[in-house]
Formats: sequence, C-alpha cells, structure tokens
Amino acid sequence: MPSRLVLLGAVSLTAVGGPLMRRASQQRRIALLSLLASSPDGSLSRDRVLTLLWPERDERSARHLLADSLYILRQTLGRDAITASSETLRLSADLVWADVAVFRSALTERRWSAALEVYRGDFLDGFNLRNAPEFDQWAMTERASLRASAARAASAAAEALERDGRISDAVAFAERRLDLAVHDEAALREVVRLHNATGNRARAAAVARGFIERLALDLGVPASPETMRLVQEARVDGHAEPIVVVASRQSTRRSARNTDSATASLIAQGRHLWHQGTRLSIERALVYVRRATERDARAADAWCGLADSWIVMGGRGYTPLADAIAAAEASAERARILDDSLSSVFTSIGGINILRCRWGDAEAALRRAILVDPENANARHWLALTLLTGFGDRDASIREQTISVQLNPVGSMQVGALGWQRYLRGEYELARLDMQPAAELNPDFEEGHTGLARVAARLGDEATMSAAIAAGLTRRGDLRGDILAEHASALGVLGESAWARRLAREASARGAMPLNLALAWATIGDADRAFRCLEHDQLRIYWAPQAIWWDPRLDGIRDDARFRRVLDRVERLWLPDWS
Repeated sequence: MPSRLVLLGAVSLTAVGGPLMRRASQQRRIALLSLLASSPDGSLSRDRVLTLLWPERDERSARHLLADSLYILRQTLGRDAITASSETLRLSADLVWADVAVFRSALTERRWSAALEVYRGDFLDGFNLRNAPEFDQWAMTERASLRASAARAASAAAEALERDGRISDAVAFAERRLDLAVHDEAALREVVRLHNATGNRARAAAVARGFIERLALDLGVPASPETMRLVQEARVDGHAEPIVVVASRQSTRRSARNTDSATASLIAQGRHLWHQGTRLSIERALVYVRRATERDARAADAWCGLADSWIVMGGRGYTPLADAIAAAEASAERARILDDSLSSVFTSIGGINILRCRWGDAEAALRRAILVDPENANARHWLALTLLTGFGDRDASIREQTISVQLNPVGSMQVGALGWQRYLRGEYELARLDMQPAAELNPDFEEGHTGLARVAARLGDEATMSAAIAAGLTRRGDLRGDILAEHASALGVLGESAWARRLAREASARGAMPLNLALAWATIGDADRAFRCLEHDQLRIYWAPQAIWWDPRLDGIRDDARFRRVLDRVERLWLPDWS
C-alpha cells in the first residue's frame, strides 16, 4: 500500500509505518516532497532543490541537510520512494500516491470529474516555510496555476454535461468553477444562465447578488454592464429586492471606542500581575482581566489579557495544557471578533500556537503583531521563544529577547528569559547582569533567584550563589523542593558533591520537579539517577527542551546512549523544525 501525500487542501503525509514519521512530516521535508510531486515527471535537479529549500546555507551544509532529509523520508516511505542519480531526484509514483500528480494526470486525460474529486483545496494551503522566499514564490505560482486548472476543468465538465442535455448536473460544476474563480464574471454569467435554463431564477439572483457584493467588498469595483443586464433578467419579478454595491470592508475593527476608566484600570492591574510571572500573580491576573470582561464585554484588550494569562498557565505547567489551550483560544477569538487590527490579538494567537507547537503559525502571528506595533515587548518575547525552541535559531532568538528587554526593562519574565538564554550560551558574566535585576524586580519570581545561583556557581562565586538560594527559600517556601534541587546543582558545579547529594535527596523528598532533580544528579555525576528522573518528567514546561538541548549541567551524560532516547522524546513532544 503506497504512502499518501496530500498537497491540495490541508497538507498531510500518511505512511504504513516507519519510526521517523514525525520527522518526515517536518515542514522542509514536506516541501521537498511537494517539489518532486509537482514536477512533470516526478523528478527535479538537486541544485534546484537546494536553491529553493536552503537558499541561505552554503552548498556543503545544504547538501548535508538534503541528505539527512532524504534518509528520513526513505526510512519512512520506503527505500525506493525517492531515487537519485548523480544530480536528479525522483519520487516514485508506485510508493507515494500524490494528489497533485493524480490531479494533473486526470486533466491530461480529460477526466474532469476525477480531477475535481482530487482537488479539495488550494495547493499547500496554509503551508509556511521559513527563510525560503524562492520556495514561497514557487508555491504561490503553483497554487494559482493549479486553481486555474481546476476552474477550467469545472467549466469543461459543465459544458460537456450541458451538451448532453444534463443541465441540472451542469449547474453543480458551473458553481464549482465560480467557487474557484470567485471574481470571474464569465463564471458568474455561466451559473446565472444555467440556473435560468432550469427555471431556478431565485437561485440565479441569489448567486448574482453574492458575486456583485463580493466584487465591491474585495476589489472595490462594480460588475460590468453585460453582467448587470444578465442579472436583472434573472430577477424573479419586478418587485424583487434590487442588487446594490456596498462599500469595501477593511477589517472587523469597529469605529474607535473608549474603554471606561474602571475597566481600563482592571486591565492594567491584570497586566501588571501577568508580568510578575509567578503562579500566584498569574492566577490573580486572571481574576482582574475576567472582571474587566464582565464589566465591558467589548473590551478586546481584556480578552487578550485573559488569553495570555491562560497561555502562561499552560506553558509553565500551572494548569493542564489542553484546558489552557481551550480557554486561551476562546478568549483570543472573542478579542479577534471585536478588533482584528490589534497587535495584542496577534500576540495571543502566536502564544496559542506556541502551546500547540505550530511554530510556523506562531512565528507568522507574532511577526504580524510586531508589524502592527514594533514596541510590543510581549510579542518579541514570545517570538524569541518560538525561534529558540521551534527553529533552533539561537542568534535570532537572543536578538529578539534583547529588544524585548529594551522595550520593557522592568519585566522580570523578559529580563530573566534573556539571562537564561545567555546562560545556555555560556555567557555567564552577561547572564549575571540579567539575573540580578530579574530577582530584584520581583523577589517572588523564583527563576530570578535560581537563575542567579546557577550563573554564580559557573563563575565560582559561592557567596552570591548561597545568598540567592537563601533569598529564594525565604520568598518562595512553597517551592522549597525545586529551589533545593537548584542548590544541589550549584554545589555540584562547585565540587561539593557530598553536600549536593544530601540536598538532592531532600529535594526529592519535598516533591521537586523530576527535571530539576535530573539536572542536579547529572551535575553531581550520578547518571543513573539523572536518567530515572528524566524518564518521570513530562518535559512539557516551556524551558524543558532548551535545557535538554543546551544546559551545561547535562553535558556529563550527553554521550550516554540513553540520552538519545531523551532527545527523541523531546522531538516527539515539541516537533521542532530545525531543517
């Protein structure tokens, strides 16, 4: 049974089996398959593939990425699914059923109904590929060409049925043509004419009304006199409601409205608490923004605040992820309906896509938010997270996080996130400069204290490390187990193994997160305990994949064969697209 590659409509790849199915479904590998499936004979030169998919890479690294993609696809789809000569790649039609190839074959054979049955939507609909502008241009051209071909097929099918006297059947294909060519007046006139021929003048008038209004709304132009004459003839009687042209619509944003001071105060208080980043502060933020929505259900910023609060609750593991996503989506949709021009609306949509690990959609939404408001610090903060976790682009990520801190230098979450990134890069002195104010800006923000302790240990500053741990335990006794695990890690870095072991055991007894315990045991040098803890952690908190990939505390166990299984788990959970 061949694998199935669907490119017309919602993109999908299904195969009989294969251990690397998720990796085969990554964006750039789907893009590779789409290139091969769309070529006339299923083949394409390597150079063309490299130019379209990896334009920013040098030839050596691009060829390495192509070879890696081919290996994964062959492991998933079959060894002979993609064959190669010296400079050409070919997709096997016997092993991979591709709807776009079947569609083109049906067109060639003039099997119009079969072609339209396969054409279930636009080519690569909603598909995005980062840093590949030439591929995007190719996909756009291919999308328009295939859509036009489908419209011509529908027209040809309607004409053939009309010649056979099957007018009612012809109408369905004529309307399909109009669905595919929504601004084509010839397509509209064909529908009206066929409906008139069947005596269904009411349907003809309704379709015409929708078409003429669509021209005005989308293009701001009236229908031609020829179309208007035909439409007037299609009216059921002289008393039918006339068809008028309405003004074009730019967005769903209503006329500017002021939020009353009490509602604005509730939103501001909620946002202030949201920026504190602790579980208690986020839960309190939810109370304030919910009260704002109850006071003024048309306050879009309040709904965005509600959505963002649920996003943080889910991302930090404070509430079940599925529940957080559902609540955030409902709130963001309310905000979007109220005002789809707000930068904060796109920020919320980006945050939801982060939780769903839809990295391309997250990046697109967050960049749109920044385009609308370049000073949106929250959008830049979440874009940095997307670039780091979703795409492994560490340099671009730290640039965005730095801008976020410049825009909001008093946000403990933003400042702490910049310190974390610098720690992962081994820039410990710079990381200290961020972690110190993160702890001072909000003494209840545990990541400020533990982050400072972590960096101080790397710098050999035991006094600062101890003071940071003490401050964390004083302010956040509810997190004693996790803070003790951080203390154990720091002591392990400083060579105090015996003391570190005692603290790690106490941290475990006090319910520390398994990942924090794993980091402690790995630093101490106890690989078996570290891996047992990793096996028990869900690895769903937002910083988990970053720690697995780059935290130096795990360096001592990275060469262990068991670590490969941990990396595989992270990839299955977070679906990064680093191609």
